Amino acid sequence: MKKLRSFASVLALLTGIATVSTTSAHAATDRSGAERLNIPNSSPCREGRTVMQGMVAGAGGQLYIVFTKAGGKEPVLSRWLRDGSGWDGTSWTCAGAPTPIPTLGHGNDLAYHPNYRGQGPAVIATQGSQSAFPSPDVTIVHLDASGSVGASEVVRLPIGNISGFCYSATAAGGAGKYVARRLGNLWTHPGTGSLTSGWTLVKSNLTSHDNRSDQGIDCSENYIWNTKSINTSTPVTGWNWVYQYNWSGGDVESDIGVPGAELADEIEDVTHVGGDFFIGVNRNEGNPDSVKVFIE
Repeated sequence: MKKLRSFASVLALLTGIATVSTTSAHAATDRSGAERLNIPNSSPCREGRTVMQGMVAGAGGQLYIVFTKAGGKEPVLSRWLRDGSGWDGTSWTCAGAPTPIPTLGHGNDLAYHPNYRGQGPAVIATQGSQSAFPSPDVTIVHLDASGSVGASEVVRLPIGNISGFCYSATAAGGAGKYVARRLGNLWTHPGTGSLTSGWTLVKSNLTSHDNRSDQGIDCSENYIWNTKSINTSTPVTGWNWVYQYNWSGGDVESDIGVPGAELADEIEDVTHVGGDFFIGVNRNEGNPDSVKVFIE
């Protein structure tokens, strides 16, 4: 993956989105593009759950999203199928009723592994968030060949409470690699073997500005993306941040902006299908949640 381009270039060539000013000491450019999925609270793929949490793309561009009720209770894992050849407003359709999985916990972040420990594809969910629901556990949700949700198991990581987790099959020269984020710490793990050992701390002071909340992460062959959302102590700009690192935790680009309307638009996660990046936005006050293009 190449370094994220300046907003000015994508403005001229791709999107036509206007630049949004900010009063933050750390200026940002708007990387939030067109909406690809609109999920009202009445959607059968939420089964009454009101809060969008972690999101990840699986095989064939399928999308997996965790929804919880307020307070992080009673999580369900929903599955969305790719429909159509273009990334348009009908790119994903609900695959049916979601699967209740109590051990998903808060479900702050999701990772996808195409062949977890030789047992086939799996979605891996962090059970906790960093502060309100701390947990060192992840839930391994096994999938069948079509991507349907199957049995699950819990694995405890030795690195403490985490809220960000991802896997890239193309990292490490194609051997694959995991990343976990714990507050300002970044840990990596080889793509094979048990998650209960073998972790390496590669960075202990990740860049962070303006007191935003840790949300999901994503990773590719060369880069890691770290999302941080607006919260009750966020400056009045109301923007969400994304930070881009290399696999050693070095800054590539900081303070990438995804604007929100104060607490009404809260970034939850970032994922990609090939070179197409998407962000999950939990929209409060009864508004439909959203999956939008993240301009790369």
